[in-house]
Amino acid sequence: MASSAPALPPRGPAPGSQEPADSPSAPEPGGFAALTHAVGRAYFVVSGLARLPLSMLVIGALTYTVGVSGDVALGGAVAAVTGIGVALGAPLSGAASDRWGQRVTLLTSAVLYAAALVWLLLAGRGANDGLTPAFALAALLAGVVVPQAGPMTRVRWLRRWGGHGGRIGALETAQGYESTVDELGFVLGPAVVGVVAALIGPAAPLVAALALTAISVPWFALHPTAAYASPHAAHGEPASSDTGSRPGPAGPGAGPSVPDAARSSRAGSVAWGLVGLLLLGMLSIGTSFGSLATVSTAFADETGHPGTGGLIYSTLGLTSGLAALSVSRWPARWGVQRRWIACAALLVPVTALLWLPNEPWQLALALLLLGAPIGPVLVTVFTAAGARTPSHRLGLVMTLLSAGITLGTSVGNWLGGELARSGGHTAALWVSLGAAVALLLVGLVFAAAERARMASPEHTA
Repeated sequence: MASSAPALPPRGPAPGSQEPADSPSAPEPGGFAALTHAVGRAYFVVSGLARLPLSMLVIGALTYTVGVSGDVALGGAVAAVTGIGVALGAPLSGAASDRWGQRVTLLTSAVLYAAALVWLLLAGRGANDGLTPAFALAALLAGVVVPQAGPMTRVRWLRRWGGHGGRIGALETAQGYESTVDELGFVLGPAVVGVVAALIGPAAPLVAALALTAISVPWFALHPTAAYASPHAAHGEPASSDTGSRPGPAGPGAGPSVPDAARSSRAGSVAWGLVGLLLLGMLSIGTSFGSLATVSTAFADETGHPGTGGLIYSTLGLTSGLAALSVSRWPARWGVQRRWIACAALLVPVTALLWLPNEPWQLALALLLLGAPIGPVLVTVFTAAGARTPSHRLGLVMTLLSAGITLGTSVGNWLGGELARSGGHTAALWVSLGAAVALLLVGLVFAAAERARMASPEHTA
């Protein structure tokens, strides 16, 4: 299939069709080939570009503010306000997509976000006067309305393979891919901001984000896969083509179907207690990310290598992404609870190793090790949420979890920065270790809650 194919592959359902996606006479391939078969190669380009405006926003707002005012503290305040806006707006965007569909939600977000960026750029001209109400409101609004392409593409995969007869192997391959691209985006986004700002000026990254929004977000919104996430398809489960009304054929990499317990939970209401635990897990992961970014920056400055903190921190994404991609190959008997607890238990002692490095390359190596357990936990939490959420509420829950990462990152940046200011990078590492311990504790509580749910009379009836 050509990479520029404007529609879904011939064997997939036409948008809005009620025909099953799988055909016994034409089995889908396994592994990553199943993803390409389902959506076409161009989808990976557009979905990757469409999430860059979000990954560029916070650091872009910080860079612009510092550039026009020379005040690092003011830049941090604007970035924090923007991050709060993202945390507030993401669930609203998800709920809107559940009700009205991704297409109208994304197109509306793109228009509002472009307007908010223009307002932010204009209000920032008076940054020498401090955080004026107009500047703060523009930063908050930009965060609230930024298009949530990352969570929404996860919803499309979940609708494609997560319903009755769903293929958990293909779904976890998709979730591993999404986790990898998310991490690459949050590494490449700041890198793009730094390069563009250095070459052109502090306002250029926000202008670039505006241009990316105008091109990539409508492309992503109008891609045929948006039909998977339509409200009609969600309420039509399991008969709709979005969820696949027949089991995928057994084949290489196909993996087991979604367990009965998961499928039954998708037909009811949201189990907010379990979702709350998943959200706490994401907050812990985000806090780890934010504090480690601060640790890397402080360490680079302390060791005489200022400006290399981002490069050191980026090594975390390499192993995290590869480990996330590997989850679909793990034995099916390793359920979400076991994976979560095992990876979090490994994360705690590996985080403690970060007190040992004395040179930047040593810290980079330690972060490489640290990424191995983080990637699989991300996939595990998103997979657990998808299996326990009714199809018509997937947008809300996925964006809520994504907002948890963003909010946790802001918390990690803030707490890590405060401790690093007084005690250096070694003091900031306590935030990272605390986040790792919290992730383990939440995983243990989640496992206990799942055991209680499985033993409940409603489930066994």
